[in-house]
Amino acid sequence: IIIPSRDALKHVKTCVESIFKLSSYPHFEVLIVDNQSSDPETLDYLQNLPEQHPQVRVLPYPHPFNYSAINNFAVSEAKGEVLCLLNNDTEVISPNWLEEMLGHLIQKSVGAVGAKLYFSDGRVQHAGDTVGPGGCANHLHSLIGRNEPGYCNRAILAQDLSAVTAACLMTWRQLFLDLGGLDEQNLRVSFNDVDYCLRVRDAGYRVVWTPHAELYHHESASRGKDDTPEKAKRAKSEANYMRQRWKHVMQHDPFYNLNLSYERPDFSLSNAPMVKKPWA
Repeated sequence: IIIPSRDALKHVKTCVESIFKLSSYPHFEVLIVDNQSSDPETLDYLQNLPEQHPQVRVLPYPHPFNYSAINNFAVSEAKGEVLCLLNNDTEVISPNWLEEMLGHLIQKSVGAVGAKLYFSDGRVQHAGDTVGPGGCANHLHSLIGRNEPGYCNRAILAQDLSAVTAACLMTWRQLFLDLGGLDEQNLRVSFNDVDYCLRVRDAGYRVVWTPHAELYHHESASRGKDDTPEKAKRAKSEANYMRQRWKHVMQHDPFYNLNLSYERPDFSLSNAPMVKKPWA
C-alpha cells in the first residue's frame, strides 16, 4: 500500500489508522513516501510509526512534488506482487476492501481495480472514470447519495470501465513495471492514473471498478487545488496532453453510450447522438 504524503498529519494519521483498525486482510506492507514534510508533529508521527506498526516503512522523497515520480519510486521499494496506490486523504470504511479489490484483480485478464469513494458528507466522489465526456476524464456518478443506484444501477454494480482513480487503485507490480509506471514527464500531477489505466487496456487487460470496496476521500486535502497561475498552466498542459494522446478513446469511451451527451459526464441524453442510424 503506497501512500504519498506531505505534512497533513490529521489526514495521514486517519488514513493509516483506518487501514490497521479496519482491514481484515493482514498480508500487506505500507510504504509512506514523505515528500518534504516540515511540520514537527508530522515528522514525529512518521518517525515513531514503524515502532507502532512494523508493517510500515517511511521513505523520504526530498524532491519537488511529482505524483507519478513519487509512486514510481515507491514501487521500486515495494516487496509485494500487488500494489495499492492510495491517497493520504482517504479513510477505509469497509473492512474487506483489500479482499474485494484483490478478488477482482486475480480474475482473468484484469490489470487494475478501483474502489468506490465518498466525500466526507457521504455523497459519492468516485464510481469509476469515463474518458471523453466532460472534455477529458471525469468521475462517474459524482455527488449522488451513497446508496443511490445511479444510471442503470451502475453506481452499485461492479463493472469494466476505461479508468479508475489512483486515489485507491490496485494493480499488479510486474504489470506496472512492464508499462513503465506512471508518466513522470507529461503527467506529473493530474490524469496519470487515467493514462495508466488506458495503457493497461491497450496491453490487453481489463480495468474493473467495484462498489464493494469503500473509502472516504477528502479530495486534494494535502496537495490543494489548482488555484494559482502556475498550477492552472500545468493542469491545462496535462489535460491537453491527454486529449492528444488519447484522442481516439475520447471520441468514444466503450463504456459510455454514444446516445448520451459527451458535453458532461452525467449520463444525460445527447441532442445530437453520435450513433449512425442502421438505415443510413
